[in-house]
Amino acid sequence: MGNSSMNPPIQLIHRFLRLQSRGVSLKVTMETLEYHEKGAKKDKVRDMRALLETGTNLAEVFSVIITNPQMREILNTAERSGRFIDGLHQVVLVLEMRQRLKEELKRLIRYPLIIFFILLSLGMIYALYIFPKLMGMVDVSLQNGVASILLSRWFFPTLFCVVLTSGALMFGMYRRGTELPFYTWNRGKTLYLTYVFVSELSLLQNTETNIRQIISRLADEDGEMAKMAKRIHCRMSDGEGLEAAVKCERFIDHEVVGLLGVGAMSGELGELMSLHRELVFEEMELYSRSLIEKVEPMLYGVISMMIAVLFYTLYLPVKLIMAQL
Repeated sequence: MGNSSMNPPIQLIHRFLRLQSRGVSLKVTMETLEYHEKGAKKDKVRDMRALLETGTNLAEVFSVIITNPQMREILNTAERSGRFIDGLHQVVLVLEMRQRLKEELKRLIRYPLIIFFILLSLGMIYALYIFPKLMGMVDVSLQNGVASILLSRWFFPTLFCVVLTSGALMFGMYRRGTELPFYTWNRGKTLYLTYVFVSELSLLQNTETNIRQIISRLADEDGEMAKMAKRIHCRMSDGEGLEAAVKCERFIDHEVVGLLGVGAMSGELGELMSLHRELVFEEMELYSRSLIEKVEPMLYGVISMMIAVLFYTLYLPVKLIMAQL
């Protein structure tokens, strides 16, 4: 992916990492980035440099351009463990993956959505202007079954309200962070949170001596992973084993549970978590891509159903009018 297709935060992070890899100081790095940026990006870099000069930690400095709460958690954990650059590398990988998936999704759904809105507009015109005139020539009281439902004057408004309400409810649940009752959504969230959890464990491994101290250190931080770590720590304090305590977490992949036990016993938890982090990242990317590839045929299926309903509701009144002649 070329730089031209990257969004500004990713470009900025790559430039920051490139300068840091060459041994440039933080102060000079920020001054260099500010000098080369323009417009809104220059203002953000200026804000970041101002925060840095006041002694703000790097995790808070980069929160100016990184808004995702889980990615901020990784940066906070990385900073406290003295491995901020490693954490930033992990964050930029996730941001790049999300950008690639968004671009692919936009490419796949662009034309189906155009067709969908064209059909929706035609359906509204038909329901508002053509359908009522046809209904004036048909005696609906003589019909029964599906025909009476399709010919009802309330069919199209009710269908439209149901679709609109369902979409609004789903969007509202998503915005509030409510768990959606779909396997695909829950599986995707499990992979995502597992990646964040494993990443934070691998970052903390070099600063703590055992798994209990790592979980306790993670529980002292803020965010969703910290809440999860607090629950795990409470279970372990109540006498549960590590695997049993982690297995109770709904959004932690069970494969990680076994690796935690092996890593805790062998003393190689950091290496195991680092390796598994890469595997989870690949699985998360493949899973997301497979879901996106299913979106296009689903949209075309919805469009086909819309065409069928529109055609049948247009054909049915005409058929009944001809039968009554």
